[in-house]
Amino acid sequence: MKIAFIGNQGGKAVLDFYTAMAGGLRDQRFEAECLFVPWLNSERSLLVAEGWPEASVFTFEDWVRQGPRPGGEVDRLRDEYREVNWSAVLASERVFTDYSLLLGGAGQRGETHDYVMRLLVNMVTFFEHLIKVQGAQAVVCQTADTLFSHVVFKVAQHLGVKVFAITPAWLLERGSEGGYFSNNEFMESEKMIAEYRRTLERDLSEAEVSRVSAFAESVKAFQNKTPFTQKNRERNAGFSALSPNMRGLFSYLAKNSRRDPDVEYIKIAPVQKAKANLLRVCRKFLGRNMFGPRDAQGIPARSIFFAFQYQPEQSTLSQGIFYANQIALVENISKSLPLGYTLIVKEHPWGRGARPVWQYRHLSGLYNVRFCDAPSKEIISRVEAVIAISGTVGFEGVALDKPTVILGRSFFTHCDLFYRVGSVQELPAVLRKILVDRDFDKIPDRQGHLNRFLLSYLNSLVPHFPMVENGKHYGAALAAQLGLPLKK
Repeated sequence: MKIAFIGNQGGKAVLDFYTAMAGGLRDQRFEAECLFVPWLNSERSLLVAEGWPEASVFTFEDWVRQGPRPGGEVDRLRDEYREVNWSAVLASERVFTDYSLLLGGAGQRGETHDYVMRLLVNMVTFFEHLIKVQGAQAVVCQTADTLFSHVVFKVAQHLGVKVFAITPAWLLERGSEGGYFSNNEFMESEKMIAEYRRTLERDLSEAEVSRVSAFAESVKAFQNKTPFTQKNRERNAGFSALSPNMRGLFSYLAKNSRRDPDVEYIKIAPVQKAKANLLRVCRKFLGRNMFGPRDAQGIPARSIFFAFQYQPEQSTLSQGIFYANQIALVENISKSLPLGYTLIVKEHPWGRGARPVWQYRHLSGLYNVRFCDAPSKEIISRVEAVIAISGTVGFEGVALDKPTVILGRSFFTHCDLFYRVGSVQELPAVLRKILVDRDFDKIPDRQGHLNRFLLSYLNSLVPHFPMVENGKHYGAALAAQLGLPLKK
């Protein structure tokens, strides 16, 4: 089987993990031919220098350099990919869009319609060539955190090719490591969903119940600090108003100046980025008193909770694009509340400084909206329901036995305990059902259902972080999910 390992803006770090996976497949003698698909020719040179055959490496840079695609490709993509909303896919790229309504806080550059169409056509035709001509039968990539990966999902789905995206697990048992393969742009795992359905059909053992009970306690203690990023010693960039690239600013700008935006479409506009950094510093200072009290004591009895997602990020741009304007979303939730209820809103700790201060003032002026800056767990424990787009607050809401409404899609939203809505127009009826009719209280054996969901999640994880030293474990897990035989 030919497996294509597709790179993204992560560069060498991503490729190193892929080669560790591919090396594991080779060393364990699985029937697999590995293709590598980096962005740049310089990355191909690194792979060849490591001993991978040049004929197995295909770069996006080469594809772009071959010249313009035939006329009419935009019409073909519109007509042939009838199941794909390409405008929503393009909206997921933060570098030249601002669907998050940050109004300059992200420093995105402006681009023409022609540029965006050319970029999309180049990506789609590149992946079509990889699958149709080079014969890739499975794809390994990153989650849809970039346009490049998002387009991979859409082309592969259209052509019937399985996608396996490397996905670190944020919520883990104490002292454990983990990750999994997601199979679509929503970070959903087919293995996890199948395991959940199987778990619903049997009784759990005492040991399994004890295990998920301990895991539920660790979920309740989750403080938005992921063990994976701590293990990698990655800086949580959102806590500072300044870009993490400030540390090596001159080398970063020099590298950026050499980028061809038709290939490395993440090329920044330095003036816009500089303005964005200044804006975030000023906004963070001016908005420091806009986030509400730091304790949950004053939350009214009849309240529901909505936590802002960090933006711009895939949680809204690919998993809930029609809710990316969270200011409008809070307005719509406000309009949907049963009479007498209050909406409690919390800003994401990483997002402070990204938004204009007037947005907080505007929302605070709505009669049934209040900001609170207490820990999310404390807020959840005091409200009657939770609303989330796709973030872990939704997972936490169910783990804390609160009725939880999910607007987008994520790795956990297949659980039957969640209330799903197709649009904000459905919110009034769903909230009345939950808050007035007390529908959630009528669900039989909620705890047993939750236990099965949590167990299926844990049983679907690869028990290692997706890091280079663990690449062989992910190679073996991929082989198992693909059903690869051993070489004779």
